[in-house]
Amino acid sequence: MTSLHIPTIWASTLTAATIFLVAFISKWLQKPKSFNVPVVGAETGDVNALKSRYVQEADALLREGYEKFKDAIFQVITPDGPRIFLPRKYAKDLKDYSRHEASGMKALADRLLGDYTTIDHESDIMLGAVKIDLNRNLGNFVGDVEQEVAFCFETQFPPCDDWTPIDLHEKLLRVVAQASARIFVGYPMCRNEEWLECSTKFATDVMIGGEKLKLWHPYLRPIAQYFVPEMTRIRGDHQRALELLLPELNRRLAESADPDSSPRNDMIQWMQDRARKTGDNSFDNKELANLQMLTATAAIHTTRLAIIHALYDLAARPEYVDPLRNEVLEVTKDSKGVLQKQHLTQMKMLDSFMKESQRHSPPSVATYQRKVMIPITLSNGFHVPAGTVLQCNTNILDETPPEWGDPHAFDGFRFYKLRNRTPDDINKFQFASPTYDSMQFGFGKDACPGRFFASNQIKIILAYILTHYDIKFEDGIVGRPKNFMFEVNVLADPTKMVLFKKIR
Repeated sequence: MTSLHIPTIWASTLTAATIFLVAFISKWLQKPKSFNVPVVGAETGDVNALKSRYVQEADALLREGYEKFKDAIFQVITPDGPRIFLPRKYAKDLKDYSRHEASGMKALADRLLGDYTTIDHESDIMLGAVKIDLNRNLGNFVGDVEQEVAFCFETQFPPCDDWTPIDLHEKLLRVVAQASARIFVGYPMCRNEEWLECSTKFATDVMIGGEKLKLWHPYLRPIAQYFVPEMTRIRGDHQRALELLLPELNRRLAESADPDSSPRNDMIQWMQDRARKTGDNSFDNKELANLQMLTATAAIHTTRLAIIHALYDLAARPEYVDPLRNEVLEVTKDSKGVLQKQHLTQMKMLDSFMKESQRHSPPSVATYQRKVMIPITLSNGFHVPAGTVLQCNTNILDETPPEWGDPHAFDGFRFYKLRNRTPDDINKFQFASPTYDSMQFGFGKDACPGRFFASNQIKIILAYILTHYDIKFEDGIVGRPKNFMFEVNVLADPTKMVLFKKIR
């Protein structure tokens, strides 16, 4: 009797074909929206060239849009279809919407293909732990974070008795990851090599995997994800994170049974406490591990990049080293060089230098971005359908307020001087302060909730470097190396080495 069973290979082929057909139809029904606004570079008529320009020189493309259309809305052709860019003034139209109405996180997830990379996962528990618990406790962690930073430099950096080239992209990845883990998972978990590798690898897999998947046509991505190694590793990263966290979670559970034990003070504890208070039954160990991976991803790469940009600016402008070093030594002299929470707010020159570095080298040339979750009409009558990602063209230095001085010059103490103009200005112009003129951390209700955490981490690490090392560029590098662009992301040139020499 002839078998009626379809051979396995044909069954697999049929399944794959069915998935592909469903995905194709689904994506076809969700074709990119087009808008009745001008397209930058439309006169070339070459769509592929415009997509390539967006990937390689989005800064020049957005500058061109600004010069051509000034205060008008325009769109840019990207590998994911047309994207709307707004003049800065329209950020005021959006700033009062909640994250459920116009979401920065959803916009970021959209840019990094969050449905595939698993970062499209907003959590009230995670947001509350960052926005309330983390910010409330930041001052308590200054000493702990400095201890982890010192430990990293002592164990991960070479002796640097003479001028030694340092790959900042690699070394600072470890420093930032471990300093952040001290708050996220506590001690001694923050020094667990496997945990640090898992959390940093996940962040890297998300970034690289998302960008690799973007090379595939959107219609093909539901299938293509299985051909991108990083996408497979992302799923493994989540599982490995759970396996590594379970012994720690079980240890804490056993400790909690002891009436004399004290609750921990870290992100794990805050998330667990919030889940209990809200009665969120969906929050389990797996969800906790997933949220830890997402928190690490949000914290590690942008913080590391800001430090690298600042160090490149310092190495290119050595005249700032002594004033900044002296400031750190002065504010910590009464504590014999040990950082305390009040010292970070007293480092006003360092704060200014960080802000000026970020003004010239922001994480993105479109740092204000929102995915519209409800239909919105802008003040000029432009209707924005739900599901649209809006980005503001935020890195046009010509829009700098006149009282700030020369907009194109690098003035590391620009904001220090502005803060000292009048008593009313003393608490303005700070690195972590999002304003209409400084949108590096967003603007309005949905501004980055982790900006104070990032500011502290960057200051602690830069203060350590300033008081322990001299730095300079390797021979042959003149001036500040030009940044690289990847889409709207502003990246420091990874081929350039900064030399470190221990201060004796």
